[in-house]
Formats: sequence, structure tokens, C-alpha cells
Amino acid sequence: MKKWGQCDNCGKRVPPGVILYEIRIDIYAKGGPVEIEQEDMEKDHVNEMQRLIAQMEHMDAEELTDQVWESYRFDLCSDCRKEFHTNLKLKTTGRTPKRRRSED
Repeated sequence: MKKWGQCDNCGKRVPPGVILYEIRIDIYAKGGPVEIEQEDMEKDHVNEMQRLIAQMEHMDAEELTDQVWESYRFDLCSDCRKEFHTNLKLKTTGRTPKRRRSED
């Protein structure tokens, strides 16, 4: 017997045979170009590393990892997928998506 699914957004139960949509979100720290100046070359790098390590010792591993990369996964029912899709299109293009005939 197939199991019912559930939308992680609205909580609606989705019967077997009805499509659940999966959304994945990855958040990465965006690196920029490295600019090295003369004062950077003159720093005490050993002291700087010790300072950073001491600072990180007061943070938990999950907090440190989340500053670099986070990943999330959600199941969505068709209504929540449509809403998410519309909001995403609006955010990225400034327009809502055109409706398809099957949605009218």
C-alpha cells in the first residue's frame, strides 16, 4: 500500500498517485575577488589565525557550517508549488507567469 504524502508548506495530505513537488534550496557564502594590499602582507598571520581559532571555539559546528553552506528540501502540493512558482517568477522577472489553458 502506498503512503500518503504531506505538503511541508500548508500541511495538506496528498493521496498516493497525486504529484508532490520537491523544492531544494542551497544557500552558499558568495566569495568575492581577493584584494591583497601591502598592510595585509605585513600582518602577523600566526597571531591572526590564533585569534580566528579562539573566536570559532565559542561557536558550535552547525553555526560555523551554516555561515558557509545550508541546504533545505521541502515537498509541496500542487497549490503551494503554483504559489511558489508565481512568487519566484514575479521576483525574478517582475511579472507573474502566463496561465496555461489547463489552469483556467
